[in-house]
Amino acid sequence: MPKMKTDDTSLYYEVNGRGEPLLLIAGLGSDSSSWAGVVEMFSARFRTVVFDNRGTGRSDIMRKPYTIRRMADDAIRLLDHLKIERAHVIGHSMGGYIAQEIAINYPGSVNKLILESTASVSSKRNNALFFEFSKKLREKEDFEEWIRTWTFWLFSPKRFDDGTFVSTFIRKAAKYPYPTSADGFKSQTEAIAKFDSRGRLSAIKAKTLTIEGADDILIRPDETRTLAKQIRGSVIQMIKGSAHCVHIENPALFTKITVDFLG
Repeated sequence: MPKMKTDDTSLYYEVNGRGEPLLLIAGLGSDSSSWAGVVEMFSARFRTVVFDNRGTGRSDIMRKPYTIRRMADDAIRLLDHLKIERAHVIGHSMGGYIAQEIAINYPGSVNKLILESTASVSSKRNNALFFEFSKKLREKEDFEEWIRTWTFWLFSPKRFDDGTFVSTFIRKAAKYPYPTSADGFKSQTEAIAKFDSRGRLSAIKAKTLTIEGADDILIRPDETRTLAKQIRGSVIQMIKGSAHCVHIENPALFTKITVDFLG
């Protein structure tokens, strides 16, 4: 079980495939397993690196306050540990916040940048929503029911019309042996609430693609469009019939779009 020590935590990671390095960064409360549906496809072309952000999965939970910048520093230390000087970076949701911080503060470490279902700042509504989810997790609400409530924010109506997609997701997530902890989730939520890249996005020099599900009600398409407009030369791809988790709802299409962009 590979782990890397940083100055104040240790991170679980996996590396698959060969080729140009590709770093995948998960969202709030998620870990490396959230990329399971696309890792094999990416690994056919790239040296694909996935990891558990601090506070999730098999990485440590720290008592110190979390920031998105600190989690970006974690990712850079992981690349250094793997002797990767430059990588393509894909970030989903909170992982997109982390990816922005990497591209802003470590421009030489980023080849091409893909931002999925993310924004330049977390809305007040979402902050309130995340803190409410955090509260329910700390109060030990039934975990399967907690996940079920999340799915209403993550997936498109089309997936709820499918008789098995959502129920299968809930069942697998409820049985996952490394579920997100209340402390880790709360710390990530606090980091999200403090994140704001507005006014700094001009520092992103990497060629950038933003991907957004047209049915996303968590981070809305207008928020993603606003982000894309602030990054010089950014291309936006709107995916019909998908919501917040494009790479989970439609992994084949997500992989094709990203591989075509990465070249």
